[in-house]
Amino acid sequence: MSVTLSVSRMALSPLQRLIEANPSVDWRAIALHDTGALDALDWCELEPEMVTPLLKAYQRLVRILPASEERRALALLESGLHSAVQIAAIPKDEFARRWAALFPREAALGEAVHRSAIARRSTLLLHHINNVQSNEPHYRAARFK
Repeated sequence: MSVTLSVSRMALSPLQRLIEANPSVDWRAIALHDTGALDALDWCELEPEMVTPLLKAYQRLVRILPASEERRALALLESGLHSAVQIAAIPKDEFARRWAALFPREAALGEAVHRSAIARRSTLLLHHINNVQSNEPHYRAARFK
């Protein structure tokens, strides 16, 4: 069983303000590691250092939710779910129970989110393995062109 830490509604309030203050931002695509992209946001007098970790978690969830279902990300964060890797690690039946508690009568959408999380985790794992193998001394010593 995985351990989840819930985020209080009060802690999510600044994140929600930031999202509402920037309605034209595509949260799936914005490069949150790019300081230029972050500087372009309307921070509503919030401290970026305090909100950015939650914003990154929000983005991780938005990327596995179907288009137009982004509003569900805050409820998932509040319940302690913060990434595709975490969701994919939860057994399907347990995730279905958690999803039903948050969004009753939306089981099909919950199954789609779980499948999307598994697919995202697989993609991330392949990228990670590629990075690790590409940095091995024997690989770097080879002269690939």
